[in-house]
Amino acid sequence: MKKILIAGGTGFVGGYLVSHLTQLGYEVHVLTRKALAESEQSGTKFFEWDLEKSYIDIKAFEGVDTIINLTGENISAGRWTTKRRLDLIESRVLSLNLLYKYIEHHAIAIDKIISSSAVGYYGACTTDTLFSEDANSGSDFLAHICKLWEKAARQFESLGVKTVILRKGIVLGKEGGMYAKLAPLARLGINVSVGNGKQYLPWIDIRDLGRIYEFIIHQEDARGVYNAVAPQHITMNDFSYVLLRSFAKTSLLPNVPGFMLKLLYGDMAVMLLQGSRVSDEKIRRMGFKFIYDTIERSLLRDGK
Repeated sequence: MKKILIAGGTGFVGGYLVSHLTQLGYEVHVLTRKALAESEQSGTKFFEWDLEKSYIDIKAFEGVDTIINLTGENISAGRWTTKRRLDLIESRVLSLNLLYKYIEHHAIAIDKIISSSAVGYYGACTTDTLFSEDANSGSDFLAHICKLWEKAARQFESLGVKTVILRKGIVLGKEGGMYAKLAPLARLGINVSVGNGKQYLPWIDIRDLGRIYEFIIHQEDARGVYNAVAPQHITMNDFSYVLLRSFAKTSLLPNVPGFMLKLLYGDMAVMLLQGSRVSDEKIRRMGFKFIYDTIERSLLRDGK
């Protein structure tokens, strides 16, 4: 069984992925900013790293075949001030640069790296365009982050490392992310849609995302970029309706007006108010089969 190193393995997605992979029998090494004891969960070990000091515990790489990179500050955690914009970029790019530096300097034999990106690569806009992996990038801040993020990941190709980049949609799961923020409101019968609600919401159930990582680990020919989004294209209004249904609720309340979000969040509001359709065809052509392929299958099992 392969040994996996996860950078950024203590967040919402990382925590789920560590649990998922260890349950499948993988031995997982996790890079953290604080030294932690070995997990009670069999098969998980924690190793310290420090971006500011350009330090990684070299033992983290022992026996590792595949690296999964999930690093990056939460893009929706605060207003996009000049400093925060820089932090959002550096938390993504510098972590990859440090991993690359260690692998190159110590001649570490890594077979594959699976790195993160986001559908924000295509730009924050609402159109009927269906974006596939070969589409041009957008020109806004979200797209700029993703382009730098992906460029940093592609440097591993020069070391002969198979490099896969997952452009993820909104990840839905009970333990965190968008669901955890909006479910308490929906439970009270509050409409959680924003703006006109017609913006598309590219999404993926965290359980299918975990399965995609497992799938890519085993695909010897996997290279390049794959969209990690569910097959069903939904709008923000669709999401709110199904989320309310999952709690046996309906709502007559109007959507939260766009101008209020702009006052609260500034430029960051564009993430909530704009969205386009993103294609999952490439990953399905490789043979991946979604279980949670509709928003109903994702939410109605988990709501109550």
